[in-house]
Amino acid sequence: MASSETSLLPIDIIEEIFYRIPIEYLTQFKLTCRQWHALLKDKRFIYKYLDLVQERFIRIDHTVQIINPVQGARSSSPIPEEFHDSEISTTVHCDGLLLCRCNKTRTRSCKLAVWNPFLKRIKCIKPMSFYSVNDFYGIGYDNISREEYKILRIFEGELEDDERAVIGPCEPVIEIYDFKSNAWRIIVDEAALEWSIDPPCKGVSIKGNMYWVAHWNNKPELFILCFDFSTETFKVLCNVPFQCSVLDTASLSSFRGDKLSLLHQREETTKIEVWVTNTLDDDDVVSWEKYLDVSNPDLPTLHTDHDLAHPSYFVDENDSIMAWCEEVMGDAGDDYVCVSVSEISKDGIAKKLVETGRCNLGDYHDKPFVCGHVYLPSLVPVPE
Repeated sequence: MASSETSLLPIDIIEEIFYRIPIEYLTQFKLTCRQWHALLKDKRFIYKYLDLVQERFIRIDHTVQIINPVQGARSSSPIPEEFHDSEISTTVHCDGLLLCRCNKTRTRSCKLAVWNPFLKRIKCIKPMSFYSVNDFYGIGYDNISREEYKILRIFEGELEDDERAVIGPCEPVIEIYDFKSNAWRIIVDEAALEWSIDPPCKGVSIKGNMYWVAHWNNKPELFILCFDFSTETFKVLCNVPFQCSVLDTASLSSFRGDKLSLLHQREETTKIEVWVTNTLDDDDVVSWEKYLDVSNPDLPTLHTDHDLAHPSYFVDENDSIMAWCEEVMGDAGDDYVCVSVSEISKDGIAKKLVETGRCNLGDYHDKPFVCGHVYLPSLVPVPE
């Protein structure tokens, strides 16, 4: 319980001080007085503070690691009890909330949960009928209110053999889960499912909308697919600004919180390009501008094995690329995956900042790639 009713300092001064305190220490002030406790639970403060938080990486395997590459700090905590019988196979991030699809280790069935790793709060979401390992997911909100979160599920009609034996044949479907009603509903969009999402693309949630790298079913060209949670419709945002082969690395991320960035590294070279959109506003034509062009023969290969995930990354305030990536290491017959965070300056100088773990490449259940993500720790409560 709070120790006193009010603070000796005006609350507006306290608020400005709180904006400058790292989030890891902020929750300690809840017990100081009722006024501070109320401020830290106020939605206006929570979202303004969130917009100031420095990006981190989160890695989830047998533990939960949160890495701040700028400060070189790392925290570790146990995996939540709700995930003990499962492997997290897909994560999508929005406002410090992680939408997690989990594969149960014994039955191969799936479950879905929304999780705030910083607040250690989880809500499990029951399916309308079933979840599949081939689902794509998104999370965002209506532009009327940032608190009105929704989940998008895209099932393109493909089931694994063991799923088909239990579920039977299924048609493609697109569903929305609304936290206000705590229920799924099917949405209809005439343009939907004429395209396919690029499987390595985890999707990016920016300002309430979802974005993926996708391609038309009868064309090889890649484009950026957007889902607007306010209108509950899909739209083609723009084409990808380069030719991309099957073996190239193309990774999507947020840029400064309100634009898209797209990292490209060709398979035959270590040269890295980062492209950034001019805008994401509905009323403007979206185009790409090459923001970084980094060349150096000693640059790391960010995607070393195509059984591993495409890297997660962000561009920091100094225009350095902070990349979470995996590399196959070891001698023949004794290979393992090294998971690390590296900094690549705009001048092409690469430096490994932290190694977050290693795992045996031959052990499927120990692969780390499913759970690396750019992450913003936040005070946003998990929707009830």
